Amino acid sequence: MKKWTSKDLKTLRKKYKLSQKALGDLLGVSEQYVYYLERGAREPGKSLRLLLDCVEEKIKKKGR
Repeated sequence: MKKWTSKDLKTLRKKYKLSQKALGDLLGVSEQYVYYLERGAREPGKSLRLLLDCVEEKIKKKGR
């Protein structure tokens, strides 16, 4: 499982051209929470890190 730093989150979002709202919708969290994660004010817990791994893998498989 990846650690998912604030930089990793922002890089993932920008790479796949997702807004903070779109990423939040994929993860089941608010746009505001994505903002906090990207700023380093919050760190994703284990469940969210696992979900991020799954979302990243699914996006890669779709060929985005």
